Amino acid sequence: MFPARSVVALSLLSAITLANQTFAQSAPQKKEELVEIVVTAQKREQSIQDVPITISALSGSTLDELGIDQFDELSDLIPGLVVQQQSVNNNGYVIRGITSDDGGAPIAPRVSVYLNGADVSRSRGSYFEVYDMERVEVVKGPQATLFGTAASIGAISFITAKPQEEFEAEITARAGEFDTQEVTGFVTGGNSLVQGRLAILSRERDGYTENNAGDDLNGYERFAIRPSVRITPNDNLTIDFVYNYEDADDPGTGFVAEELLFTDNAFISVLDSTNLGDNEVGVDRETNDFNATVKWDINDEWAFTYIGAYRDHDSVEVFDADGTSFEFLNFGEAADGDQNSHEFRFNFSGDRLTGFFGLSYFDEQATQTVPIATEEGLFLSCVGAFAGAGIPGCASVTTSLATGGLVNQLPYEAFFSNSADNQATSVFADVSYQLTEKLEITAGIRYVDEQRESTYTSNLPVSVLVSAATQAATGLDEATLLALGIPLDLFGGAMFNTGGATIGGDTDDTVILPRINIRYDVNDNFSVYASWAEGERSEVLDFSEGRENLIPSEEITNFEIGIKGSLLDKRLSYSVATFYQDYENFQVTVLNDAGQRVPQNAGDASNVGLETDVTWQVDAHLTLLANFAYIDAEIDDDAQNGEFAGNQFRLQPETTGAISYIYRRPLSDALQFTSSGSWVYRDDVFFDIENEFEESAVSLVNLRFGIAALDENWSVELFANNLFDKEYIIDAGNTGDVFGYPTFVEGAPQILGIQATKRFF
Repeated sequence: MFPARSVVALSLLSAITLANQTFAQSAPQKKEELVEIVVTAQKREQSIQDVPITISALSGSTLDELGIDQFDELSDLIPGLVVQQQSVNNNGYVIRGITSDDGGAPIAPRVSVYLNGADVSRSRGSYFEVYDMERVEVVKGPQATLFGTAASIGAISFITAKPQEEFEAEITARAGEFDTQEVTGFVTGGNSLVQGRLAILSRERDGYTENNAGDDLNGYERFAIRPSVRITPNDNLTIDFVYNYEDADDPGTGFVAEELLFTDNAFISVLDSTNLGDNEVGVDRETNDFNATVKWDINDEWAFTYIGAYRDHDSVEVFDADGTSFEFLNFGEAADGDQNSHEFRFNFSGDRLTGFFGLSYFDEQATQTVPIATEEGLFLSCVGAFAGAGIPGCASVTTSLATGGLVNQLPYEAFFSNSADNQATSVFADVSYQLTEKLEITAGIRYVDEQRESTYTSNLPVSVLVSAATQAATGLDEATLLALGIPLDLFGGAMFNTGGATIGGDTDDTVILPRINIRYDVNDNFSVYASWAEGERSEVLDFSEGRENLIPSEEITNFEIGIKGSLLDKRLSYSVATFYQDYENFQVTVLNDAGQRVPQNAGDASNVGLETDVTWQVDAHLTLLANFAYIDAEIDDDAQNGEFAGNQFRLQPETTGAISYIYRRPLSDALQFTSSGSWVYRDDVFFDIENEFEESAVSLVNLRFGIAALDENWSVELFANNLFDKEYIIDAGNTGDVFGYPTFVEGAPQILGIQATKRFF
């Protein structure tokens, strides 16, 4: 893209190598234990090495040192996790081969996304900026007992940094290519009774997909602010209030035709239409999130926790679905919703018995509306409807030719919409018992009662050209054709038309979901564990085909065996897990002939895999992190599973791996050299369940280095993301493929920049 980039990249890499060699010769090595990672995935504080499930955790300092500040970058450090971010409004979470990215309101998520202990899993509402974090925990396998039914394949839990009594403040500024401008920071302090914290983020970057029709795409413009208050009336009671506000005004996603990928010739735009919500490609999204947490240590054995939360999101996204200069597939999406949840939990801890029990309530209202705008003649010629009449594809003069010059354009607007009103009430309990000094068994159960209401609405007006052609072919007038049920809309009946009326229904389902875990401590540095758990993805009530279509609940059984341990005087920690998952009524979402994403039962499926995670404190200066995952995930190759039998799951490569490092070494009594970097690899991947669109293996390198005060008072770093400017894609096919115009979304190119941080104590 830029001739100088390869030279700059190699220069950065050479500088790091030379610096490491020089400093290695000048400073003695000294052993240092790893900092113990404490997690709360099992609703109590535990060392990550003592948790008998597969879990990865990253501290806020690790995220900062590696420059991780986006959802999709978490994939680099966590085995078995893939995060695809097509836009701020469309996240895809993949854990152990299973994707959760459906935006339809009636469709339940598979991955629980938690923010400060509250479920925010709805696809269109689950994105938030990753800044000023205490830690991130990723739990794999069904975790209904711990996180509810949305965690049918796993959970991602984000815990934001909390207020503290001592004064502390920090500000970080970043600038780089594509006019990258970012500022983040926080200030905290208080007294023994009340502490406060204010964190803020402002970031923007021009798009890297060059667009000759307007703003370059795949950039961002976002603002976030997070005030929080902690009240501590005494040593036994802590009350936290956290408010998150976020606003995104991104230039939008660049859906590009294959022949225009990585060129300067993309021409992506949408026509002027009041129907789309905006006349430019882009995203406008606002989110509000309130969270209150009360923790009361009743006595040495009992504790009470309440977590209450409210979250709403409102977004409009407009996109050019054909990826060409022709404005015939102009789509939008208006998604809004609100969620409120309450959890009441009692924890107990004895000499040999620990556990918790409680109840929770979750309520959600969500709506997804997809407007469509096009021009009749252009649309019909692009899909080949006039090929027999000698009119070429995507001819702008089609309407004029078809009407004998009477009309030059026939604008066409349509929409479809779905909504959901879901409530879930749960009662849960989980107990761990220390049978012997070395052997512990854990059993948990959750009873869930879900009530789900779903609706569908669409309005597809009669097409002037389709109606005229059908009348000419049949000799019947328009009213008669409509009375006979013959579709006259532009999509030829591929999308069910309610004429603006709303149809819907409701379901009521109960389920009991158990888990059993066994952990055996071979010695102080090595343990083995085995687990069995069941999960369920809620049934889907869909009306997009004009009738009640009940997709049965997806049922999951998970078997897992793992080991955890430490070596080298506890300077190296590791975990290895192998698993097998069996699915009944595997739910997939496919595009129908009108570009709608509709749910479908794909039958039975299974996946088997191996995950490993290693952290090594090589010496006082160097930390290495490595992970690897092999996952064989596919629809079972049985004839009864229909067209998808034998297909690999979408978005899941068989093999992924990464190696990262964090390096610090004193230069003098006041200065130190800092560096971090990562190499990330993924195998071939399919972007659709049909296994039509595939990308070969990709490896990316990120690099940072700079200088900092020895007391961490300030730092300055240069960074290079995608150091060697690798060209790759993050999605393929998409809505345009239904109409014969598949599109592709480019991954981020090399981005060079500088970052400066100032801390105040």
